[in-house]
Amino acid sequence: MRYSFQRLLFSLFAVSLLITGLAACNNSPVNITPTPTPVPFYTFPTGGSCVKLGAHPQAPYANIRVSHDSYLAHSEPMLAEDPNNPLHLVGGSKFFTDPAHYRFQIGYYTSFDGGCTWTDGGILPGFDKTILTSDPTFAFGPNNRVYASVLDSVPSLNGESGIDVFTSTDGGKTFAAPVKVYSNATGRIFNDKPWIGVDNTHGPYRGNIYMVWSYDHGASCDGAGFCQQELAFSRSTNGGKSFSPVQLIEGKASFCTDRVPGRQVGSTACDEALGAIPVVEPDGTIAVAFAYEDPIDFSVPTRLLVVTSSDGGKTWTQPVLAATIHDTIGVFPPEKYRTASLPTFACDPRTGQLYLAWADKGKRDADILLTTSKDSGQTWSTPVRVNDDPVGNGANQFQPQLAVAPDGVVSVSFFDTRIDPQHKLIDVYLGQSIDQGRSFLKNIRVTTQSWDPAVDAPVDENGLQFIGDYQGLSSDDHFVHPFWNDTRTGRQEIFTAAIPSAELK
Repeated sequence: MRYSFQRLLFSLFAVSLLITGLAACNNSPVNITPTPTPVPFYTFPTGGSCVKLGAHPQAPYANIRVSHDSYLAHSEPMLAEDPNNPLHLVGGSKFFTDPAHYRFQIGYYTSFDGGCTWTDGGILPGFDKTILTSDPTFAFGPNNRVYASVLDSVPSLNGESGIDVFTSTDGGKTFAAPVKVYSNATGRIFNDKPWIGVDNTHGPYRGNIYMVWSYDHGASCDGAGFCQQELAFSRSTNGGKSFSPVQLIEGKASFCTDRVPGRQVGSTACDEALGAIPVVEPDGTIAVAFAYEDPIDFSVPTRLLVVTSSDGGKTWTQPVLAATIHDTIGVFPPEKYRTASLPTFACDPRTGQLYLAWADKGKRDADILLTTSKDSGQTWSTPVRVNDDPVGNGANQFQPQLAVAPDGVVSVSFFDTRIDPQHKLIDVYLGQSIDQGRSFLKNIRVTTQSWDPAVDAPVDENGLQFIGDYQGLSSDDHFVHPFWNDTRTGRQEIFTAAIPSAELK
């Protein structure tokens, strides 16, 4: 929800110096029409089929509006897909209750026909209107369980900050009251950007729920200056009924030597962790990727690190350096919406190959880069460029999301300004790899029209327009489901599409 505000404030200072509505499953005319090969009709063996999902024509693909409620804005959508039924999708987003004062809670949506129609479940239960909930993630577990995680905070100086997990036993139609993973009422600790993972393997840790997040503490956590952002981990071994005490798992490494006020001289603790994501490999190994970033000195590049556990989270390796990146922290001048290079992380459910992607700020614009590991994160490939527009053309690609289908096809969705000559209006694009991330096919335009990020944008605590820090994505062997927020209706609403997936040759 907050992501390194002390760094963001410094970034904004530097930048200041430099300076529709679609009915379900109906196509609409567009300016640009990509022409991927149509797919044959396919009926999923575990369910029925939606009118368009089995027999998509050529693009443009239907952009389906997911949110139909009375809330004033929506952003930061996330999505999960049932591994046993690709028609079954559960997602959620911020529902803004008071955009003028940056107030919101997390709500959820469910589809049982592959994303063609959606049920809006409303706000997740258990919190009154004075409490903010944010940063949703979702995951399916064994026995048809669906889990949702959020952070909660009270917007006051000494308010409580915590991490919560909700459980659904009816496929995401309803969720039970939240179980507290961790909470602190002193106001001296802030718990940021939680992410949930579930072990769906058939190993000894099957059903375990894993939570990771940034555990922010120390001096000046709410403003400029040093604030430790350690990497917190907790697990549940009883289906989300309770969670283990917090472990701090960021570890130490020779490359974690950022010199910021308050840090002990000579420290190699990787304690500026942001954007952590857990994945579970086929043998039950947990891998967590996160960004290690200097909160003050922007000449120091952000590093993407990976730690692993082979015993269900009891012990952890020291971090491995996966990539050194050029962070997009701040804004894209002259735009006023915030952005950052939060990593996205995924695992091939069959082979265990790991994939890590991010937005990388070049000399003129931001691109999406991807690296991969075939040895449980110990070594990483040279990054490849996912977006296929001309290099250095001024278009920005950002907020990527990764998904790997059971057949091994790698999908990366991202925001993209290439269509608009002024590079202001945003589209969603999809890149796919059929050779384990060595190269990417021609990008597919997902959105049927570009949208303006300034329309109806809430303004965050730092005066920045808010279009979210990340978007959602799921994939299976037949379709890819980008899940994004969009202003084509005149308000921030949530949209999705079912894009026929590339086929392995």
